Amino acid sequence: MKIPVLSHKQGLSAVAALLLLSGCAAPGGRPAAEELNLALAGMDGKDAVTFEGSAALLIAGKPVPESALYYGGKVQDHSRISLYSLLPDEAGETRSVPVQGVKKSGRSKAAAPSFYTKLEKKNGEWQPQQSGEAGRLAGLNPLQQLEELQKPDTQVTEESGSSGGIRVLRIRLSPAEAKRQLSEELEREMQAIRQESVAESAGQTAEVREAMDTLWTQKSRELKQRIDEAEVTSVYFMKVDSRHSLPKRLTWTRTIRYPGMTDPADGEAYVTKVDFYGYQ
Repeated sequence: MKIPVLSHKQGLSAVAALLLLSGCAAPGGRPAAEELNLALAGMDGKDAVTFEGSAALLIAGKPVPESALYYGGKVQDHSRISLYSLLPDEAGETRSVPVQGVKKSGRSKAAAPSFYTKLEKKNGEWQPQQSGEAGRLAGLNPLQQLEELQKPDTQVTEESGSSGGIRVLRIRLSPAEAKRQLSEELEREMQAIRQESVAESAGQTAEVREAMDTLWTQKSRELKQRIDEAEVTSVYFMKVDSRHSLPKRLTWTRTIRYPGMTDPADGEAYVTKVDFYGYQ
């Protein structure tokens, strides 16, 4: 859980930093950026934490049912994470399905496959120990999301309604950082698809392998062009236990709008929510 904690005064004079942060502090409280740094430092001081969350894709404001995913896991020793999918039961609650690899759950026709993976941080990068669908759970790594909150030009403010030792912070990445974040994630996804394609075509003729590689290159180029033309926003909300300086919940919404979209409700939105508990 080694999360780099940066000073909010870095690169600024002391006077400029105070002026910048004065508008982000709650009456009688710490500035929002300082509260964020303390929460990240608080988590960094813990050896383990359990988490549960959910993720979904919305198109034109409407959720895509098959995109919904519930997940959970545990962080241990600052650099190891177990991550697995959760299945909602009939009452809307979730239950753990920590299976090894990819496996059908045996539930009703609406059941989704369940996945399990482990991640380890090596040389500053989170690396999944599984590839394929299970490995793609790595994109839900909550510590990697927390690390994103320390990117340059990040705006940190406090939402109204914070009370009872709980503060709600709003963290918005710069447009350039939001697009970089998306581009890197899609590049990892495309490389994973390419590796699977190479493995699947190992027994095929050279012509088939070449055709599959050409198709991958074409689709990758088209995807990069769409991202270059898109408007990307990335906003986080962190609920902080200010008494203990620990994150309780992190919500993230990434919105993508393409040229020609005139209705504000158009576009795609990827939304995740993760709760932290059981700090040790």
